[in-house]
Amino acid sequence: MSDHLNLGIEGIAANANRRALVITSEARLKILSSAILNGGLVHARSIVNYHVPSNFSNPNPELFLKRAISRLGLPAPVVGLMTAVNIKNLSIKSDGDGVPVCCLATAGLSYPAAAGDRIGHAPHQSTVNIILIVDRDLTESATVGAVKTATEAKALALRDLDVRSRFSREGASGTTTDSLCIACTGRGKIQNYSGTGTDLGQKIARLVRRSVEEAVQNEDGLIRNRPILNRLKERGIELDDLVETGMELFTDSRSHSKKKVARMLRRSLGRFLSDINVASLLIAAMRLDEEGESGRIPSLSNEAFLKDPIALVTDETIGTAIANYIAGTLGVHNFLYYDKVKPGIMKKLEPFMDDAIGGLVSGVMSRILYEDP
Repeated sequence: MSDHLNLGIEGIAANANRRALVITSEARLKILSSAILNGGLVHARSIVNYHVPSNFSNPNPELFLKRAISRLGLPAPVVGLMTAVNIKNLSIKSDGDGVPVCCLATAGLSYPAAAGDRIGHAPHQSTVNIILIVDRDLTESATVGAVKTATEAKALALRDLDVRSRFSREGASGTTTDSLCIACTGRGKIQNYSGTGTDLGQKIARLVRRSVEEAVQNEDGLIRNRPILNRLKERGIELDDLVETGMELFTDSRSHSKKKVARMLRRSLGRFLSDINVASLLIAAMRLDEEGESGRIPSLSNEAFLKDPIALVTDETIGTAIANYIAGTLGVHNFLYYDKVKPGIMKKLEPFMDDAIGGLVSGVMSRILYEDP
């Protein structure tokens, strides 16, 4: 059963089912793409985003796609893309004011990456596929400009969601297997430019940015204001790591068994991680570590930052603020001990995050050991 999609562009039809997103045009479209099948600059009447299983492995994906698409009986030539994303989770954004433009995106984040990461081999799983249709006659230069504009917008959408690279923990600019397809109808006034300084480029950027974000939300459930524990996990910090950090320095049971204290710590961490003030301070630490690692803190190189210099004291300020918020003066004094010993995961973290985590865990431990009945 296929769903018919309204793209808002005359002469172009689209439908989607679990196997494929299919776009057909009454007249040939001029298409520039990185597609597996018929990529490059071509003229074609059909565009397909074909679904494959997440464990898909084929030494000749172009031949596989050619055979799969041939069974659909579409008008040729066909430009073919491939994804493991659920096709029904696609996002469609269109704007018919002035130059009609439609963006269709499917997006999954199995292997997000930052451009330039050392990746090695990564499976071809969920990916970000963008199909952009412009109801005008784009010159080749303008088509390349649309590629540039759409790619920049995709990266901004992932930044809006704070998507982290699976390989470097940096902000991701895409996934390892993204595809982009720019199609124009060839109708109307010739468009010579489509960069971010043009009306057309601005429209493309807005549609792509909105469509990619929605497609990620549809597929992976990733939203901007997701729980802070999710953001920590994306940086390699699990709840188990926090519990182990607290229990490493636990010596005084005060009638509580070690197992009971670990349970209390886990439960209380969950409660305080849900607090918007604790979450805000943790986010501040995340951002400051990014500034430091990138060498953007004035008068402090990234090499010096990573050595956690004595002159840098604002990292302790964040840790102190979190500990004080959770457990007052007692929490602050406990944090000073944590900051000196660096138990558990603290010794592996960047300067701001290690103190933020130290403030969190020491504050919670102070609460459960000295204030809770």
